[in-house]
Amino acid sequence: MRVLVVNSFSDRSEVGLWSGLVKAGISIDVICDPTAPEQQVLKDSGIEVSTLAIRHRLDFSAMRIIRQQLNARQYDILHATRNRDLSVSLIASRGMKIKHIAYRGTIGHLSRLDPASWLTYLNPRLDRIICNAEAVRQYMLAMRLRETKLKTIYKGFEADWYKSEDRSALVEFGVPKEAIVVGFAGDIRPIKGVDVLIRAMDRLVDSPQIHLLLVGRVRDKEVESLATRSSARERIHFTGFKENAAGLMGACDIFVMPSLGREGITKAVVEAMAQGVPAIVSKAGGLPEIVAHNECGLVVPPGDPEALAQAIITLASDASLRKTLGDNAKKRITTTFGMNKAIEKTLALYTELLQ
Repeated sequence: MRVLVVNSFSDRSEVGLWSGLVKAGISIDVICDPTAPEQQVLKDSGIEVSTLAIRHRLDFSAMRIIRQQLNARQYDILHATRNRDLSVSLIASRGMKIKHIAYRGTIGHLSRLDPASWLTYLNPRLDRIICNAEAVRQYMLAMRLRETKLKTIYKGFEADWYKSEDRSALVEFGVPKEAIVVGFAGDIRPIKGVDVLIRAMDRLVDSPQIHLLLVGRVRDKEVESLATRSSARERIHFTGFKENAAGLMGACDIFVMPSLGREGITKAVVEAMAQGVPAIVSKAGGLPEIVAHNECGLVVPPGDPEALAQAIITLASDASLRKTLGDNAKKRITTTFGMNKAIEKTLALYTELLQ
């Protein structure tokens, strides 16, 4: 079986997947962006890598180069990940007998009235769409895609990818050493519900030991204004974008993702849980698929600062409960979201598709 992967930039999970499939006996070639930092790792795994800058969904120059590669070798499957990779690959392979697989990791942004959607996930030539969460699969079903075309496969992770920062690393952001630290990591946009988290902090006036660490670019100016006006403003700490965001979350006591919707399997939640940090998430998109309520964290209604505040107090006031849920969180990531499981399920999908 020979597979051509068009994946401009592979994250750690994707690199692990392609490398694992090679070990399982699949011949994998990868087309990636010339600036992609993972090229050498892929080559070291026995993957033939070629580079191509795909500028947009209708990049005819990129289509021509991909078609040349498809003509040069007999591929069984063309597996594309991101929007422009998928659009260009589907057009480049027109008229060829090859199976097409796409990856979908988010909810929303598709419309049957939008021509761009028909260039990608609504394209009838797609044989399978890998959904990174059951919530994503349900969304695609609502878009009137056939159930047989959709397959839920969680991305794979390994706990040893992540190294927690020492607790002293939080001091530079104004967090006291003795604080109970609630962490959030990600782009701070309205959909992420960070405003709900700040309103929850307003309800914790009787818990001065609880501090909030917000790691990520602020793209919602209302959040900064809300934090400035908050009664807990001295306990809310913005760091901006940090390369070591995952490690900083590992140094926190509690991780919170209060999203209002559209989430698939959110990497920031997985990264925190993989380091043994219990998570509080909203019941939005795929978040409840990551966090089993009362087993490895807590699930609260989206947009409810009171419920979120109560969940924070529950964990902040019970170190033993945090330890139990945190241990269970790490175990859940290494089992349900383990890399071997992702490789096994993707290999089974490839085999099924060709049969």
